[in-house]
Amino acid sequence: MKMKKILLSTALCALMGGTAYVAGSTDAKAAGFYIQEQSVSGLGTAFAGSTTSIRDASTIYFNPAGMTRLDGAQANLGVHLLLPNGDLDDTGTTNPGPNPVSTGNGGNPYSASPVPNAYIAMPLTDMLWGGLGISAPFGLANEYDDGYFGRFDSTETSLITINISPVVAYQATPWLSIGGGLDIQYADAELKSAISDTIAEGESKLEGDDVSMGFNLGLLVTPREGTDIGFSYRNGINHELDGNISVTGLSGLVPTAPNFSVGGSADLDLPDIWTLGVAQDLNDKWRVMGQITRFGWSDFEDITAISDAGTVISTVEQGYQNTWALAIGAEYEWNPEWTFRAGYQFDETPTTSEFRTTRTPDGDRHWFTAGATYDINEKFSVDMAGAYIDVGDETISVSRNGGLSQVEADTSGNVGILSLGLNYKF
Repeated sequence: MKMKKILLSTALCALMGGTAYVAGSTDAKAAGFYIQEQSVSGLGTAFAGSTTSIRDASTIYFNPAGMTRLDGAQANLGVHLLLPNGDLDDTGTTNPGPNPVSTGNGGNPYSASPVPNAYIAMPLTDMLWGGLGISAPFGLANEYDDGYFGRFDSTETSLITINISPVVAYQATPWLSIGGGLDIQYADAELKSAISDTIAEGESKLEGDDVSMGFNLGLLVTPREGTDIGFSYRNGINHELDGNISVTGLSGLVPTAPNFSVGGSADLDLPDIWTLGVAQDLNDKWRVMGQITRFGWSDFEDITAISDAGTVISTVEQGYQNTWALAIGAEYEWNPEWTFRAGYQFDETPTTSEFRTTRTPDGDRHWFTAGATYDINEKFSVDMAGAYIDVGDETISVSRNGGLSQVEADTSGNVGILSLGLNYKF
């Protein structure tokens, strides 16, 4: 939630030692820097029914097999306004250079961020469906006030991903549908932090982009009328971000701490995602659902920055751990026009106390959501949803700027989400 827009890694120079390091970033909207907000109707149940119960074209993202359950060709357009808030409290940070003391806490580093997505699905034959989805599944954007106490850890982070996914689905039997497709993903990142040679204070920056490809798979099973079991898998895409690493603003009086600008690259290894869901109709009005998701965040082990000449500039361990998210939800069809939803999700953070940073002021998340769909007529319907996410309090304790800065902080935060979607049946 930007909440959430962005990720990647940034190169900082450990000046007095003449080395450099890359600091990781995360997302302030979903745990880690994953953006779950890819379906307005799905948000209404805290995504408890994302593999089993989405009845519009946004099922393309979470479980493409669900296209076979749609009522004809249709399109979905959604936008999610993320309203994140983060707080850092200095608990004993020490900084080097000409400005060793700073009392500023950086303010709320996040601003309101829209996350759009669009999908279209249509039957190709009686049994075969095709679809196309455009989404932004990973991201982060934050910027702290000038001169705040944690500036040697980070000052600004921006990661944007754009995912284009052509998919197909096949109804193999009346009770089994299978689906899958490609994920063609663009990633762009820029990360900044302060750096000091103890005489002057400058800026370290890493920027790069990449296009890589992955895939997704889905199953939807109806063992008996009123019961659905859904499964989906998205493989982790590995990006090699090509761009530039630079340090500017230093005094130039310390030989081991030069200003420089070189071409380089850094790997960004995104997690694979496994999801299993079950939904049950209680009667012709009520439907309940539950879901469990595993995120393979341990693939994000470290960030290694390499110059275009092949020299390893730095390797920094990120320490991300695999996580689970658990969601429950319910849906109530009040009348033919109105359907109401509510849900709860517990979402673990992949960050650990040993490696957590100001780019990643992340904690376990508790989602509380509600939503509705209103059928305007046979062609148009509107989805509405809202969420409040409580982000658990955590601590930051990291050494930066070649050991000259020790960043100590307590973190807290929350995220609000307002979402609106439009469905059109051809």
